[in-house]
Amino acid sequence: MIKQLKFATKPLAIALMLSTVPSIVNANNILKALRVNNSELPAAIKIADDKAKEEWAYSTGIQAVMFTIPLVMHDVQRDIRSNLKLIERIKDTCPCAPLGQWGHNAKLATSDDVMPYTPNRDTVYSGLGMDLAKEPIIITVPPIKDRYYSIQIGDAYIVNTHYIGTRATGTDGGNYALVGPDFEGTLPQGVVELRMPHNAAIAALRIASYTETAEDLAIVEKYQQQFDAVPLSQWGLDKSERTFELPTLAPTNMGKGPLAYFSYASQLLRESPPKASDMAALNTFKHIGLTLDKPFDPTSLDPAIARGLARSVQAAIDIIKWKVKFRGTQSEHKWNVDFVGGAYGTDYLARAEGAVQGLFVHSPEEAIYFHTYSDINNAPLLGSKEYTLHFTKEQLATTSETGFWSITMYGDDYQLVSNSIDRFNIRKSTKGLNYNDDGSLTLYIQRKPPEGHESNWLPTPEKGIFRLNYRIYLPDEPMRQWQTVENYLPGVTPVK
Repeated sequence: MIKQLKFATKPLAIALMLSTVPSIVNANNILKALRVNNSELPAAIKIADDKAKEEWAYSTGIQAVMFTIPLVMHDVQRDIRSNLKLIERIKDTCPCAPLGQWGHNAKLATSDDVMPYTPNRDTVYSGLGMDLAKEPIIITVPPIKDRYYSIQIGDAYIVNTHYIGTRATGTDGGNYALVGPDFEGTLPQGVVELRMPHNAAIAALRIASYTETAEDLAIVEKYQQQFDAVPLSQWGLDKSERTFELPTLAPTNMGKGPLAYFSYASQLLRESPPKASDMAALNTFKHIGLTLDKPFDPTSLDPAIARGLARSVQAAIDIIKWKVKFRGTQSEHKWNVDFVGGAYGTDYLARAEGAVQGLFVHSPEEAIYFHTYSDINNAPLLGSKEYTLHFTKEQLATTSETGFWSITMYGDDYQLVSNSIDRFNIRKSTKGLNYNDDGSLTLYIQRKPPEGHESNWLPTPEKGIFRLNYRIYLPDEPMRQWQTVENYLPGVTPVK
């Protein structure tokens, strides 16, 4: 057969592959490779087999963690919104409220805030966690015509499922019902149905503050208070007439032990099964005990499989940490470019990274994010050095009417950087921003004020590595295309 294959398509590669098969199963070769005699052969084969099983479980366990970590991140948010005492303690830093109610944070993030995700400085946040098992939740949206806003609605895997906002539904507001997969009732007239794949859902509202002034933030806060969320059964009732109780949810938590993560993930998978397009992954995970038809049982696993799974969790965490730094593809000038956004498809690594780093990542049509840790020479960005970022007139981002761009400074902990002028980013509407005579823009990125260019100064940390995030809200199409995006991404240049 191998002789025949030598004359077939790709003959050498196939021949070499098949020619290795006899040596793998031939006992003499195994003896030789393992340097054992016939009496030791069964034990030697078992050692080799167990090692192979362990490595296979290790690699499969990594993939299972990648697949399920968004479920965990969502469950953490749901747990927060089910704990009334915790909500009270963190209300000043978290846009959190009990499940089924909007929680608002009426200020922009600063370096005093420590967030579990990378905060922006462009919009004010509100959050809404929902359980749709009993009935739909109807969201009321006020008209907002003078600024950008969006409600990003995600499923249990924090995948963007629907949008409400400036781009998606316009500026007139309206009423929208978040409906679980099993709902078969009737909605009130004029309420738009938004069907969800799971009963667990989460929404993030962002409203832009263009000037960062107290007056502008007061306007944003008034808008926030006009958003509403109400169960279908209480639709039409005045707020003073409504009753509220937290939904009763099955307890989900991670216990102790080397395989506790997989027991936890099993609970969440069975509660919120993957969509049909993602079900193929479970054909592999069933071999490590993750299925939709029964709980994960670590006692039923082959010891070699258990050892591999126990090693896989930390490895997956390390991989996600790496991916957080280098999401997407690096551009010519060292920006990381990612057009997968919050939709992801079957890119489960991107989905895991997005859930861990940003929790909720916009779809490219809504906003695109670029980030870099490197200067134009691919050297790390350091607070001890000085840099410029120069946009020609043609390189400046273009957006729809209420869209805008911003460049934000972060330390190596992904938090905003404290500085003497409380400037955490520069954006299109930054007061006093000076453009050059030819329409170009030069930003000065350093720890000390640049003499004569203070209006265009983005302060860095005093020392250590820093990171820049470049966000464009409602970007025009050329910035969302691989063929043209390089035209809008100049490099961070060290000052010699």
